[in-house]
Amino acid sequence: PDEIRALWPLANTQGLVGALFHPHDGHVAPVDLTNALAAGARAGGAEIHRHTRVVDIRPEPDGAWRVVTDKGEIAAEHVVTATGAWCRQTLATVGLDVPVIPVEHQYIVTDSHPALTARHAEGLPEMPVLRESDASYYLREERDGLILGPYEAGAPACFVDGVPDDFGQELFPGDLERLEPHVEAAIARVPIFGEAGIKDVVNGAIPYTPDGNPLIGPAYGLRNFWLAEGFSFGVTAAGGAGRFLAEWMDGGEPPIDLIAVDPRRFGAYANKSYAVEKNEEAYRNVFTVHYPDEERPAARPAKTSPVHSRHEAAGAVFGQRYGWERPNWFAPAGVAARDEWSFRRTNWFGPVGEECRTARERVGLIDITGFSKFRVSGPGAEAFLDGLLANRMPKKTGALRLGHALTSTGGVRSEFSIMRDGPEAFYLVSSGAAERYDHDYLAKALPGDGSVGLDNITGRHGVLVLAGPRSRDVLQKLTDADLSNEAFPWLTGRHIRVGMAPVRAMRVNFVGELGWELHHPIEYQTALYDALVEAGAEFGIGGVGMRAMESLRVEKSYRMWGMDLTTEYSAFEAGLDRFVALNKPDFLGRDALVRQREEGVPQAFVTLEVDADDADPWGNEPLYLDGEMIGRATSGVYGHTVGRSLALAYVRPEAAALGTELAIDILGSHRPARVIPEAPHDPENIRLRS
Repeated sequence: PDEIRALWPLANTQGLVGALFHPHDGHVAPVDLTNALAAGARAGGAEIHRHTRVVDIRPEPDGAWRVVTDKGEIAAEHVVTATGAWCRQTLATVGLDVPVIPVEHQYIVTDSHPALTARHAEGLPEMPVLRESDASYYLREERDGLILGPYEAGAPACFVDGVPDDFGQELFPGDLERLEPHVEAAIARVPIFGEAGIKDVVNGAIPYTPDGNPLIGPAYGLRNFWLAEGFSFGVTAAGGAGRFLAEWMDGGEPPIDLIAVDPRRFGAYANKSYAVEKNEEAYRNVFTVHYPDEERPAARPAKTSPVHSRHEAAGAVFGQRYGWERPNWFAPAGVAARDEWSFRRTNWFGPVGEECRTARERVGLIDITGFSKFRVSGPGAEAFLDGLLANRMPKKTGALRLGHALTSTGGVRSEFSIMRDGPEAFYLVSSGAAERYDHDYLAKALPGDGSVGLDNITGRHGVLVLAGPRSRDVLQKLTDADLSNEAFPWLTGRHIRVGMAPVRAMRVNFVGELGWELHHPIEYQTALYDALVEAGAEFGIGGVGMRAMESLRVEKSYRMWGMDLTTEYSAFEAGLDRFVALNKPDFLGRDALVRQREEGVPQAFVTLEVDADDADPWGNEPLYLDGEMIGRATSGVYGHTVGRSLALAYVRPEAAALGTELAIDILGSHRPARVIPEAPHDPENIRLRS
């Protein structure tokens, strides 16, 4: 508190334990910055056409674009849209429906106050921007007065159906009643705010997206068309967004992993109705505490599997991924089916442990219908995939392989499970969150001669996973197919009938046990699920949610796309050597991997055991060796089977030797951690092969 008073002498520090101080934080004048950027652009040869309305954007046969304005046409190799509140109507001209809808944001400007006038007369520096998260507002100096910017509940979405043609720089009427709780909180924290008169209440439109992050990157389904939309914090991200887009357009990929802002992270489910609810939710949660296990409730459920009601009846507590509702965990009888969010172990810790034991000791049933699923076929299919993925394609019908699409620097862009369906047909499965991201990548890479067909069948097929030492016993009761190891070995797939359902059974799973992924036409899911539950009753079958699956997969050191596998780490850094066929014909990223092997791999992927107390790692924790930061965790869990807290991480090679003692920062405390062998559970894969 004394340090807070030194930085903000006009603040009341009563009740405060501490604060975070960003010495390089600040604010900019948007108009001045915009003019400076414009001057820099002109100096670099750019032409800026003010007061020019775009009336149409038309694709050309060669992949270029023609921008039609009210003052003529402009031919462009690439188009970038940065249209703020006009985003939805701009992109509608090219057939895109994106979840950018503005929300009304108000701020209060006060009259001058003598205390601030006196500070400035003494030549004292401006006080830092003050943000009080518990009260959801920011406060800063503005000349000799103050600006209060709340992020209040009840702020409505606006321009839902587009910005009127006659709208220019107008503002909405202020609504002080909506701001009253924040005004009272600000007066309690900074008493002079209550003494200064109100000079103005500004209420304008700020573009928002469902997760609060902007859309920066290529447009789905369109070549040479780029988005820079949904910036809820205005021009503050302009420099970085412009730089990364320019490098992406010039070099074919971004210099850092931008999946968190990639426009393709949203699918068709993120329509207008969805965006209104989620964008208002994102706005009112700007200053709330965000927990690693939080699941926000607005606009849910959006997409559900046919057995959603079965999960509800079993006590499921749901999360969502790419719009799909998925059981995160199952509350047993007598336990409330709701999350108690925390940075520490919380109410779902015990039930998740039971689900892990169900999968390891008996048989678990997991609904991962949201997996992305694609069919690639045609006379050029194998050559197409061979040139795109680092691994060789499976040669025998029914064989399974894991393949990775890489960047030119060898980073991991996408991960696919691949099953060969025939001489010219392959079935690909990837992360549920990557449906548009992966489909767009595959579609834009297709040869132009029609020799390869691509079909996105994600919504037409469900996936239930049966995993555990008794999974064969359960499945054999429902099929006449031979499920023995000899007839149906690990890493193979077959088309069989399970009960009444036609099923693509793939002997692979993400938990590291004997088991099958059962891919099926979605209309058969309820009958298939009920048959599995009934057949598994005598073997102690039980539901297994996503949080248990996370614990189980980390016990096997399985890498998760988007967490452990990103474009910022190469396939060799990620320890994916066995999935990289350097001796096959050229594929994207091969040259970079060859150079890296010759020059030395800069990072190593390791598994750590952590001496945790009641707070386990989640991922993104820094790692230290002798006080020096040498890497970061990418995933973290409590391993209920092995009875230890675990993390997956990238470290410098000198810290990768087995037994190396490290420290991991968890909630501000350095906890001991050490490098252990990969896959602490069943490292020889005996159970998978059983």
